Amino acid sequence: MIRILLVLLCLSPLLSATSYAQIQPFEARYQAKFKGVPIGSGERRLSLLPGGEYQLENRASALGGSMTYDVTARFEYQQQTIVSLGYHHTQTAPFKKLSARGFPDRKGGLIVVFDNKERMHFPPEEDQTSQLLDAASFSVQLQHDIKRGLTDITYYYNTLDEMDKHRFEVLGSEQVTTQLGSFDTVKVEQRKNDSRVTYLWLAPALDYQVVKAEIVRKGKSWATLETTYLKIADDILLTSKSTDDRS
Repeated sequence: MIRILLVLLCLSPLLSATSYAQIQPFEARYQAKFKGVPIGSGERRLSLLPGGEYQLENRASALGGSMTYDVTARFEYQQQTIVSLGYHHTQTAPFKKLSARGFPDRKGGLIVVFDNKERMHFPPEEDQTSQLLDAASFSVQLQHDIKRGLTDITYYYNTLDEMDKHRFEVLGSEQVTTQLGSFDTVKVEQRKNDSRVTYLWLAPALDYQVVKAEIVRKGKSWATLETTYLKIADDILLTSKSTDDRS
């Protein structure tokens, strides 16, 4: 269950207000459902640190808090490219905990050191044009590229002991209604295989934030995620009615 929330949460970052401006700090909260039933929640926070580095914090919990996910990543933003500076990842499930730290090598790859001292090196692929990213930082790069007009993009990124390669394709425009309201969006597809596909809906009016995501398996909705709270710097603040009720 936590992996469903993790996949959707990692695809919900922020972009800058202009195509090549610096990334704006933000805070966002999300609700995840599995086959229509609420299973967990998550939050993301992007902070600008002294010296021009960025820190992205992702946290999620599912099944009443019995499963958790916590990752903090740091990166730089250089000429339209996100450059990973390292990350710390902790994931828990009943009777199990996994913790790891990742940091870049000098050749475009990543080195991951686990809490049991096991060490894994992920060198860059031959067709890789930039540094291998961690799963959190890669999501910022994805939305930046879509905002600057790219429509067919492939990324390599590291998730703990795996390196993934995924292709994202812009399908067109679509209006969607979410807990935050109705928005004109850009619809993006990420197809894992013939039976599983992930859809993302990004709202240009909200700086290309992901307002909704959905995993479809064998033609049926399997899991969804919606943004319930969004604050972009000091400019935009949106909350769902359910969030307001909890305040």
